[in-house]
Amino acid sequence: MRDFFHGMSYMLRGIRHLFTRGLKRFVLLPLAINFIMFAGLFYLIYHYLLPYAYHYIDKLPSWLSFLSTVFFIIFILSFFLMFLSLFTVFFNLIAAPLNGLLAEKTQNIFFGSAIPSLPFHKIVFRSIKRQVEFLSYFLPRFLVIGVLFFIPFLQPIYPFLWFLFNAWILSIQYQDFAMDNNLISFKETRKKVAGSKMCSLGLGFSINLVSFIPILNILTLPAAVIGGTMLYCDLNKHLLKPLKRIN
Repeated sequence: MRDFFHGMSYMLRGIRHLFTRGLKRFVLLPLAINFIMFAGLFYLIYHYLLPYAYHYIDKLPSWLSFLSTVFFIIFILSFFLMFLSLFTVFFNLIAAPLNGLLAEKTQNIFFGSAIPSLPFHKIVFRSIKRQVEFLSYFLPRFLVIGVLFFIPFLQPIYPFLWFLFNAWILSIQYQDFAMDNNLISFKETRKKVAGSKMCSLGLGFSINLVSFIPILNILTLPAAVIGGTMLYCDLNKHLLKPLKRIN
């Protein structure tokens, strides 16, 4: 459990260092993207999910009416986590170049380490290939978890399943920006994340928790990029290349 709580601390470190000198200007655009994401998410929930939830609850047989509040909470939590997963993944794909730059600057400032340099066309090719690899990993698992909602005996624990799935996916995605910068393949990224499973789950768990806290959730995206980069760098210090200093 120590590793789990240690992993959680990286999200707090990300929040604490959001406005560190030299990092602030790389945080503003990801903050704006994160604000748009949560505004869209809550609009969707308020205008579409809530009416559908009330309709769903009204269909319950009278002998289950005393559980209507419980079913309502399960329904809202399940779909909030589902949309959170989907929105976060796709907004991160859109913001990938910005997040990669933020991860690079985090590595430069806090670890005095440089990322390998590549020609621009190779960077573009790697970025596109990386997003395809990540989607190929994410979408089948997302669909499987989505289908589980229709299995009645799993519905009471369904929000927990989504929460666990989100924690794992978000941990991979937010550590992947630093790993991609350091030319680590996506296959190797998954191995590294699995090798520090409890730390990674702790990071993903804390990202999920912050996403539920109003106002603070607007900071999620850039703070998680910083936290994920710090976790990668702390676990892989032996792989980091020192930053060249100009005298």
